[in-house]
Amino acid sequence: MTTQNSVLRSLVIAAVVILGLVGAPAAAFAAFSDTDQSASQFSTASLAAPATANVSMSCSLGIRATVTVNSFGAVANANYHDIKLFNRSGTLEFTGDLSKASGKTYTSGYQVIGTWTYEIRGYYKVPGTTNVWTGKVLKGTLTC
Repeated sequence: MTTQNSVLRSLVIAAVVILGLVGAPAAAFAAFSDTDQSASQFSTASLAAPATANVSMSCSLGIRATVTVNSFGAVANANYHDIKLFNRSGTLEFTGDLSKASGKTYTSGYQVIGTWTYEIRGYYKVPGTTNVWTGKVLKGTLTC
């Protein structure tokens, strides 16, 4: 009888193991019947160059220049505009924030005046981050 018990016990253990192996993978399968969608938070925009600009330069005795941005075409989708002024050597002289009155006029120190260049550009500063999208530039020249 011991052999019969042993065989019976082995068969029961084998059956339990087989049922456990067969049943275990079924527990790993799951089905979901609900869906949810979200609109993308990201989009793209193209920042063009300003269409127009009225920038003037006046000179005092040929050794001091005053540059004034009288008007410019604001860039669609931009939330910041600036001007960069380069002296006759191509060195950056001034960067002005065109949303502020102080950023629209620049008077140089004493230096030999000649042909200067300017660049006006629109930017989109992404709120809450340091990310900035840079627009295309409008270039022009000024001569005393």
